[in-house]
Amino acid sequence: MPKPANRIATVQRYIFGELDEAIAREERSGRTICDLSQSDPSWDPSPSIVHALRSAAEQPGAHRYPPYDGDMALRRAFAQWYEGHYEAPCSAEHVLILEGSKTGIALLPLAYLDPADVGLLPDPGYPTYRAGIALAGAHSVNMPLRAELGYLPSYADLDQERLQRARLMFLNYPHNPTGAVATRPFLEETVEFARSHDILIAWDLAYAQVVLQGPKPALAMRPVAGADALTVEFFTFSKTYDMQGYRLGVAVANPDLLAPLRKVHENVMAGTFLPIQAAGRAALDPHEDAALEERLEGYRRRQTVLLAALDELGAHVTHPRATVYLWLRAPRDLSGERFAQELLRGAGIAVTPGSAFGQQGQAYVRISLTAPDEAIEEAAARLRRFYPQGLAARPQQALQPQ
Repeated sequence: MPKPANRIATVQRYIFGELDEAIAREERSGRTICDLSQSDPSWDPSPSIVHALRSAAEQPGAHRYPPYDGDMALRRAFAQWYEGHYEAPCSAEHVLILEGSKTGIALLPLAYLDPADVGLLPDPGYPTYRAGIALAGAHSVNMPLRAELGYLPSYADLDQERLQRARLMFLNYPHNPTGAVATRPFLEETVEFARSHDILIAWDLAYAQVVLQGPKPALAMRPVAGADALTVEFFTFSKTYDMQGYRLGVAVANPDLLAPLRKVHENVMAGTFLPIQAAGRAALDPHEDAALEERLEGYRRRQTVLLAALDELGAHVTHPRATVYLWLRAPRDLSGERFAQELLRGAGIAVTPGSAFGQQGQAYVRISLTAPDEAIEEAAARLRRFYPQGLAARPQQALQPQ
């Protein structure tokens, strides 16, 4: 049998494929699982988005190969949307349309890292950051994110020798999985750190519009002085507009920084179906703001339901201002993986072990708010039944299959 490339040995299976298999095993035994593991919003896109998709699919030429960089109409629309939200210059030349932001995130290390180079990773952080660096044959160095620092990295604590080889740094705020938000001083510190070490900042804006509590925090990096020469930003239509199955994302950067990613992208990908891009233009219409606020209010309701149950049970859980997640410390000195297994097999609740996001997540699980309201309410009820004396006490017995 042919031998796989060595770089594949350092790439783990994508955690959510493994979770799907574990959930399927439980369901085959007759159980109904409350799946709070994946970030797959339960709402459909707005009717105007679906209408735009359908109408565009009926137009002559809609099914031909799309432009590699993306349809010019969508690039212009996104540039206008970006300027309106983030007050930073943006034109169509700053915009590359992607088959989901995950694609751009995975391809960026191929554009900027050689095998001897280092990519800096938030720990905990989105698993694709690490996979992209590994697939480029480069090396990863973790930047620990700790609760006492607001889940922001401490650049002063990074190993100076490894920093000499660092060429790329992934960051994501609002943060998956903890829900932490960035501050303006942190953004300014990050730009100065990257400038002094000649590091490209990959700034992941997946949850930039999913702010549930308080005033909107500092979000985009490019508006910060000096950042435009150092930053590639990524945006997805999945979390903001419930278009996750469409696989539509954007990379934003000055044209010179974007050029290497564009070169890799056009050699690997064939572009996004034009009707999907038409749906993306519809999503960016200001009329969609009201629909987005309705979705955010739905997330707030779900967050309230789960936090009430967890607080009642004495959980150590964040009360995040943003994203669609809760970051829960496992009780009784369990690992996050053991606690996730306990919840799945005992209570019929699927959550994501924090170890999927890095070493700093070993003692945590991530709970998603994207499941339907009924699943959220049922999960809260099961938690109360399964832990009648609180999370600090062992559950008495597994709940009966439902």
